[in-house]
Amino acid sequence: MEPLHLGVDAGNSKTVALLCDEDGRVVGYARSGNGDIYGAESAAAAVDAVVAAVKDALTTAGAREGDVRASAFRLAGVDWPEDHAYWMDALARRLPALRTPSVLNDGFAAIRCGGPGGAGVAGDAVGAIGAGVAVIGGTGSAVAGRGPTGTEWSMSFWIQDAHGASGLVGSALRAVYRAELDLGPATALTARLLAFFGATDVEALLHSFTGRETGHGWARQAAAAREVVAAAVEGDEVAAALVLDQGRHLADYARVTARRVGFAVDAVPADGVDDADGVDAGPGVPVVLAGPVLCAAGSPVTAALLDALPRVFPAARPRLATLPPVSGAVLDALADAGVGLVPAVYERLRDTAPPPAFLAT
Repeated sequence: MEPLHLGVDAGNSKTVALLCDEDGRVVGYARSGNGDIYGAESAAAAVDAVVAAVKDALTTAGAREGDVRASAFRLAGVDWPEDHAYWMDALARRLPALRTPSVLNDGFAAIRCGGPGGAGVAGDAVGAIGAGVAVIGGTGSAVAGRGPTGTEWSMSFWIQDAHGASGLVGSALRAVYRAELDLGPATALTARLLAFFGATDVEALLHSFTGRETGHGWARQAAAAREVVAAAVEGDEVAAALVLDQGRHLADYARVTARRVGFAVDAVPADGVDDADGVDAGPGVPVVLAGPVLCAAGSPVTAALLDALPRVFPAARPRLATLPPVSGAVLDALADAGVGLVPAVYERLRDTAPPPAFLAT
């Protein structure tokens, strides 16, 4: 069998593994459960989920571990050096025939997902190393960057605001509780969240989240984000403020990340030359927006982010992801193996990707 390349994207809602050949043609894929060592039932359970997805993808491809030339694991919960060490040890034990895998936070998965000519799929040196910033809005949020010289950095626990779908719902719930106590304005979120979670009143809703024998998982909480978004779109001021805050915070985090990895973050003239000192400032910083919160049609979070970016991060050149994050992970694996990421590889990967329903949270 010709050499294969493996990409894995693991989060709190699901883990997806994808295998492709050198031309970018997908030959196998699989999914499993929570692969976040912080968010799963246990760290061991997260490892089990990741390993299961890899083995099932190999089975669908009719391949073995030894057929994998390069692998890129982009995993929620790789936030500190000890997390990276934990995963390297776990993969060495559980998937010993894999060549040395690349392990990074899941935020890095989307950097190459901006399409031909975007980060990592360009013909220049910056494109070759996959330089840019990724902002992912999923169950949670992830923001990561790779600079023009290869410096990498992830926001990880530096994110200090409610984020992603679960964070949006958490903020909405607090607004509902405050409204019930007459400590905040009335909001359409109350009726929407009562109906979504099947609660008879706000006290029952609070109990369902905080009772000793009750609770809702991350995925269930995140699923209610559509109610917050719908309320915002319909003009509820409380919901609209929550959405606006999340978009603005994500724009701020994109700027911080770009600066940390060595990008110039201020205005870039159309001719690419910084008129202040005559230095070639380049075409700006690719900022790839990914995940269901940001890629949903008409997303008000995306609208808020795009509105804020020119003010806080003028050099940003935002684009919506045109590939799922797991495809970005496999592009990283291809790059690690020395495969040229020409547009044809990207297009083949896109055209043979798993169906959207398979990737849905």
